[in-house]
Amino acid sequence: MFKKVLLLISFISITSSYAAISDSANQSSSSANNSSNLNQAFQDFQNEYNVGYVYSQGQLINGAHATAPYTTGGINLEVEHLFDMGIWFDFNFNMLTSNNQPNLGPLNGGNGSYTGNPAYNNGAAFNQNPFVFTFNGRVGYAFNLIKDTLQLTPYGMLGRNTNWATSTVLANGSANLTQDYFYTGALGAKLSYRINSAILLYVDGAGVYNWDNSGAVKSIQTSSAYYGKSYAATNFGFKSTIGAKFNVYKNLQLGANTFWYNFEPQSNISGLMYTPTNTFGGEISIGLTY
Repeated sequence: MFKKVLLLISFISITSSYAAISDSANQSSSSANNSSNLNQAFQDFQNEYNVGYVYSQGQLINGAHATAPYTTGGINLEVEHLFDMGIWFDFNFNMLTSNNQPNLGPLNGGNGSYTGNPAYNNGAAFNQNPFVFTFNGRVGYAFNLIKDTLQLTPYGMLGRNTNWATSTVLANGSANLTQDYFYTGALGAKLSYRINSAILLYVDGAGVYNWDNSGAVKSIQTSSAYYGKSYAATNFGFKSTIGAKFNVYKNLQLGANTFWYNFEPQSNISGLMYTPTNTFGGEISIGLTY
Protein backbone atom coordinates (compact mmCIF):
# COMPACT_ATOMS: atom_id res chain seq x y z
CA MET A 1 0.00 0.00 0.00
CA PHE A 2 2.79 2.40 0.94
CA LYS A 3 4.61 1.64 -2.34
CA LYS A 4 1.47 2.43 -4.32
CA VAL A 5 1.17 5.81 -2.56
CA LEU A 6 4.83 6.58 -3.33
CA LEU A 7 4.35 5.63 -6.98
CA LEU A 8 1.25 7.85 -7.22
CA ILE A 9 3.09 10.81 -5.67
CA SER A 10 6.03 10.30 -8.02
CA PHE A 11 3.72 10.18 -11.06
CA ILE A 12 1.94 13.40 -10.03
CA SER A 13 5.28 15.13 -9.42
CA ILE A 14 6.65 14.13 -12.86
CA THR A 15 3.42 15.16 -14.61
CA SER A 16 3.41 18.55 -12.87
CA SER A 17 7.04 19.16 -13.77
CA TYR A 18 6.40 18.29 -17.45
CA ALA A 19 3.37 20.61 -17.56
CA ALA A 20 5.38 23.44 -16.05
CA ILE A 21 8.20 22.93 -18.55
CA SER A 22 5.74 22.83 -21.49
CA ASP A 23 3.95 25.96 -20.32
CA SER A 24 7.26 27.77 -19.93
CA ALA A 25 8.32 26.68 -23.41
CA ASN A 26 5.03 27.85 -24.91
CA GLN A 27 5.32 31.21 -23.19
CA SER A 28 8.89 31.60 -24.42
CA SER A 29 7.84 30.68 -27.95
CA SER A 30 4.93 33.10 -27.86
CA SER A 31 7.17 35.84 -26.50
CA ALA A 32 9.72 35.18 -29.21
CA ASN A 33 7.04 35.32 -31.92
CA ASN A 34 5.69 38.61 -30.60
CA SER A 35 9.15 40.12 -30.34
CA SER A 36 9.96 39.05 -33.91
CA ASN A 37 6.84 40.80 -35.28
CA LEU A 38 8.07 44.39 -35.49
CA ASN A 39 4.79 45.57 -37.01
CA GLN A 40 2.36 44.57 -34.26
CA ALA A 41 1.96 48.09 -32.86
CA PHE A 42 1.16 49.49 -36.32
CA GLN A 43 -1.07 46.56 -37.28
CA ASP A 44 -3.39 47.64 -34.46
CA PHE A 45 -4.13 50.73 -36.58
CA GLN A 46 -3.60 49.57 -40.16
CA ASN A 47 -5.48 46.28 -40.20
CA GLU A 48 -8.85 47.93 -40.69
CA TYR A 49 -11.76 48.71 -42.98
CA ASN A 50 -13.86 51.86 -42.94
CA VAL A 51 -16.42 54.07 -44.67
CA GLY A 52 -15.83 57.81 -44.94
CA TYR A 53 -17.39 61.03 -46.19
CA VAL A 54 -15.15 63.17 -48.40
CA TYR A 55 -15.65 66.86 -49.17
CA SER A 56 -13.45 68.87 -51.54
CA GLN A 57 -13.31 72.19 -53.32
CA GLY A 58 -11.14 73.09 -56.28
CA GLN A 59 -10.54 75.28 -59.26
CA LEU A 60 -11.13 74.80 -62.99
CA ILE A 61 -9.15 76.60 -65.69
CA ASN A 62 -9.42 76.94 -69.49
CA GLY A 63 -7.02 77.97 -72.22
CA ALA A 64 -7.89 81.64 -71.81
CA HIS A 65 -6.87 81.34 -68.12
CA ALA A 66 -10.43 81.93 -66.97
CA THR A 67 -11.12 80.08 -63.71
CA ALA A 68 -14.18 78.75 -61.91
CA PRO A 69 -14.68 77.00 -58.54
CA TYR A 70 -16.18 73.56 -58.01
CA THR A 71 -17.11 71.46 -54.99
CA THR A 72 -17.69 67.74 -54.52
CA GLY A 73 -18.96 65.39 -51.85
CA GLY A 74 -18.59 61.63 -51.86
CA ILE A 75 -18.43 58.30 -50.08
CA ASN A 76 -15.15 56.37 -49.74
CA LEU A 77 -14.77 52.68 -48.87
CA GLU A 78 -11.34 51.51 -47.69
CA VAL A 79 -9.70 48.19 -46.77
CA GLU A 80 -6.16 48.27 -45.37
CA HIS A 81 -3.80 45.54 -44.14
CA LEU A 82 -0.22 45.31 -42.84
CA PHE A 83 1.29 41.81 -42.80
CA ASP A 84 3.75 40.56 -40.18
CA MET A 85 6.51 40.50 -42.82
CA GLY A 86 5.99 44.21 -43.58
CA ILE A 87 4.02 44.06 -46.86
CA TRP A 88 1.20 46.63 -46.81
CA PHE A 89 -1.83 47.13 -49.05
CA ASP A 90 -4.64 49.66 -49.17
CA PHE A 91 -7.68 49.63 -51.51
CA ASN A 92 -10.06 52.58 -51.94
CA PHE A 93 -13.34 52.96 -53.84
CA ASN A 94 -14.78 56.48 -54.06
CA MET A 95 -18.16 57.57 -55.43
CA LEU A 96 -19.29 61.19 -55.79
CA THR A 97 -22.67 62.04 -54.32
CA SER A 98 -22.52 65.73 -55.31
CA ASN A 99 -20.55 67.56 -58.01
CA ASN A 100 -21.23 71.30 -58.29
CA GLN A 101 -19.86 74.15 -60.39
CA PRO A 102 -21.19 77.40 -61.92
CA ASN A 103 -22.90 77.48 -65.30
CA LEU A 104 -19.97 77.34 -67.74
CA GLY A 105 -22.05 76.82 -70.85
CA PRO A 106 -23.23 73.65 -72.60
CA LEU A 107 -19.72 72.48 -73.50
CA ASN A 108 -18.55 72.55 -69.87
CA GLY A 109 -21.74 71.84 -67.95
CA GLY A 110 -22.74 73.27 -64.63
CA ASN A 111 -25.97 74.16 -62.93
CA GLY A 112 -28.47 75.43 -65.50
CA SER A 113 -26.15 74.92 -68.47
CA TYR A 114 -28.53 72.76 -70.51
CA THR A 115 -30.34 74.98 -73.01
CA GLY A 116 -32.60 72.38 -74.60
CA ASN A 117 -30.36 71.85 -77.59
CA PRO A 118 -30.33 68.08 -78.30
CA ALA A 119 -26.65 68.29 -79.30
CA TYR A 120 -25.73 68.90 -75.66
CA ASN A 121 -28.27 66.65 -74.00
CA ASN A 122 -25.79 63.86 -73.21
CA GLY A 123 -23.57 66.12 -71.11
CA ALA A 124 -26.31 67.84 -69.11
CA ALA A 125 -25.87 65.63 -66.04
CA PHE A 126 -22.09 66.11 -65.73
CA ASN A 127 -19.54 68.77 -64.76
CA GLN A 128 -15.89 69.28 -65.62
CA ASN A 129 -14.55 67.36 -62.62
CA PRO A 130 -14.13 63.92 -64.28
CA PHE A 131 -13.59 61.69 -61.22
CA VAL A 132 -17.12 60.49 -60.53
CA PHE A 133 -16.02 56.94 -59.61
CA THR A 134 -12.47 55.97 -58.63
CA PHE A 135 -10.88 52.65 -57.67
CA ASN A 136 -7.22 52.61 -56.59
CA GLY A 137 -4.99 50.05 -54.91
CA ARG A 138 -1.66 50.71 -53.19
CA VAL A 139 0.99 48.11 -52.28
CA GLY A 140 4.16 48.87 -50.35
CA TYR A 141 6.64 47.71 -47.74
CA ALA A 142 6.86 49.09 -44.21
CA PHE A 143 10.24 50.02 -42.71
CA ASN A 144 10.31 50.55 -38.95
CA LEU A 145 12.56 53.54 -38.29
CA ILE A 146 11.86 53.58 -34.56
CA LYS A 147 10.26 50.42 -33.11
CA ASP A 148 6.59 50.89 -32.24
CA THR A 149 6.87 54.64 -32.95
CA LEU A 150 7.94 55.65 -36.47
CA GLN A 151 7.34 53.76 -39.71
CA LEU A 152 8.04 54.61 -43.37
CA THR A 153 6.10 52.86 -46.17
CA PRO A 154 7.10 53.49 -49.81
CA TYR A 155 4.41 52.23 -52.21
CA GLY A 156 3.19 51.98 -55.76
CA MET A 157 -0.41 52.56 -56.83
CA LEU A 158 -2.55 51.43 -59.76
CA GLY A 159 -6.16 52.36 -60.46
CA ARG A 160 -8.96 52.91 -62.93
CA ASN A 161 -10.91 56.15 -62.58
CA THR A 162 -13.73 57.66 -64.64
CA ASN A 163 -13.26 60.54 -67.06
CA TRP A 164 -16.87 61.74 -67.01
CA ALA A 165 -16.29 65.43 -67.63
CA THR A 166 -19.09 67.11 -69.58
CA SER A 167 -16.76 67.74 -72.53
CA THR A 168 -15.63 64.11 -72.61
CA VAL A 169 -19.17 62.77 -72.54
CA LEU A 170 -20.25 65.17 -75.31
CA ALA A 171 -17.24 64.42 -77.50
CA ASN A 172 -17.94 60.69 -77.33
CA GLY A 173 -21.69 61.07 -77.76
CA SER A 174 -22.33 59.24 -74.46
CA ALA A 175 -22.00 56.07 -76.55
CA ASN A 176 -20.40 53.97 -73.82
CA LEU A 177 -19.47 55.65 -70.55
CA THR A 178 -17.58 52.56 -69.36
CA GLN A 179 -14.91 53.43 -71.95
CA ASP A 180 -14.41 56.97 -70.64
CA TYR A 181 -11.77 56.43 -67.98
CA PHE A 182 -8.19 57.04 -66.83
CA TYR A 183 -5.56 54.45 -66.03
CA THR A 184 -3.92 55.85 -62.91
CA GLY A 185 -0.45 55.10 -61.60
CA ALA A 186 1.50 56.61 -58.72
CA LEU A 187 4.64 56.34 -56.62
CA GLY A 188 4.56 57.61 -53.06
CA ALA A 189 5.44 57.13 -49.42
CA LYS A 190 3.64 57.31 -46.09
CA LEU A 191 5.28 58.24 -42.79
CA SER A 192 3.37 57.04 -39.70
CA TYR A 193 3.97 58.26 -36.15
CA ARG A 194 2.40 56.19 -33.37
CA ILE A 195 1.87 58.34 -30.28
CA ASN A 196 0.38 55.53 -28.18
CA SER A 197 -2.01 52.60 -28.51
CA ALA A 198 -4.91 54.98 -29.23
CA ILE A 199 -3.50 57.64 -31.60
CA LEU A 200 -1.54 57.41 -34.86
CA LEU A 201 -0.59 60.38 -37.08
CA TYR A 202 0.58 60.14 -40.69
CA VAL A 203 1.71 62.17 -43.69
CA ASP A 204 1.42 60.81 -47.22
CA GLY A 205 2.75 62.14 -50.52
CA ALA A 206 2.51 60.72 -54.05
CA GLY A 207 3.23 61.68 -57.65
CA VAL A 208 0.18 60.65 -59.71
CA TYR A 209 -0.24 60.12 -63.48
CA ASN A 210 -3.72 59.89 -65.03
CA TRP A 211 -3.56 58.46 -68.55
CA ASP A 212 -6.78 59.19 -70.45
CA ASN A 213 -8.32 56.36 -72.49
CA SER A 214 -11.57 58.07 -73.50
CA GLY A 215 -10.33 59.39 -76.86
CA ALA A 216 -12.19 62.63 -76.17
CA VAL A 217 -9.38 64.99 -77.20
CA LYS A 218 -9.13 63.36 -80.63
CA SER A 219 -12.92 63.49 -81.07
CA ILE A 220 -13.07 67.14 -80.09
CA GLN A 221 -10.21 68.19 -82.36
CA THR A 222 -11.68 66.43 -85.41
CA SER A 223 -15.24 67.62 -84.83
CA SER A 224 -16.52 70.77 -86.52
CA ALA A 225 -18.78 71.37 -83.54
CA TYR A 226 -15.99 71.21 -80.94
CA TYR A 227 -12.94 72.30 -82.98
CA GLY A 228 -10.67 74.74 -81.11
CA LYS A 229 -12.24 73.88 -77.78
CA SER A 230 -9.86 71.13 -76.68
CA TYR A 231 -10.19 69.52 -73.27
CA ALA A 232 -7.06 68.61 -71.32
CA ALA A 233 -7.47 65.01 -70.28
CA THR A 234 -4.20 63.18 -69.57
CA ASN A 235 -2.53 64.82 -66.56
CA PHE A 236 -0.07 64.31 -63.78
CA GLY A 237 -0.04 65.82 -60.33
CA PHE A 238 1.06 65.60 -56.72
CA LYS A 239 -1.21 64.64 -53.85
CA SER A 240 -0.31 65.21 -50.20
CA THR A 241 -2.31 64.09 -47.17
CA ILE A 242 -2.09 64.69 -43.41
CA GLY A 243 -4.24 62.48 -41.21
CA ALA A 244 -4.88 60.73 -37.90
CA LYS A 245 -6.40 57.46 -36.69
CA PHE A 246 -8.00 56.99 -33.27
CA ASN A 247 -8.64 53.56 -31.71
CA VAL A 248 -11.37 54.73 -29.38
CA TYR A 249 -12.96 51.54 -28.01
CA LYS A 250 -12.12 47.89 -28.63
CA ASN A 251 -12.21 47.48 -32.44
CA LEU A 252 -13.83 50.84 -33.18
CA GLN A 253 -11.62 53.26 -35.12
CA LEU A 254 -12.26 56.87 -36.15
CA GLY A 255 -10.22 58.68 -38.77
CA ALA A 256 -9.75 62.16 -40.19
CA ASN A 257 -7.51 63.64 -42.87
CA THR A 258 -7.02 66.68 -45.04
CA PHE A 259 -5.52 66.59 -48.55
CA TRP A 260 -4.29 68.78 -51.40
CA TYR A 261 -4.13 67.62 -55.02
CA ASN A 262 -2.44 69.69 -57.74
CA PHE A 263 -3.05 68.80 -61.43
CA GLU A 264 -0.73 69.52 -64.36
CA PRO A 265 -2.49 68.87 -67.72
CA GLN A 266 -0.42 67.24 -70.48
CA SER A 267 -2.64 67.95 -73.48
CA ASN A 268 -3.92 71.10 -75.14
CA ILE A 269 -5.75 73.65 -72.97
CA SER A 270 -5.73 76.41 -75.59
CA GLY A 271 -9.46 76.09 -76.10
CA LEU A 272 -12.56 77.07 -74.18
CA MET A 273 -13.05 73.83 -72.23
CA TYR A 274 -12.21 73.76 -68.53
CA THR A 275 -10.03 71.28 -66.67
CA PRO A 276 -9.29 70.85 -62.92
CA THR A 277 -6.10 72.52 -61.71
CA ASN A 278 -6.15 71.89 -57.94
CA THR A 279 -8.31 70.39 -55.21
CA PHE A 280 -8.33 70.83 -51.42
CA GLY A 281 -10.49 68.78 -49.07
CA GLY A 282 -10.85 66.39 -46.17
CA GLU A 283 -12.40 63.14 -44.99
CA ILE A 284 -13.90 61.79 -41.78
CA SER A 285 -14.33 58.03 -41.40
CA ILE A 286 -15.55 55.31 -39.06
CA GLY A 287 -14.42 51.68 -39.22
CA LEU A 288 -13.30 48.53 -37.44
CA THR A 289 -9.88 47.07 -36.82
CA TYR A 290 -9.30 43.31 -37.09
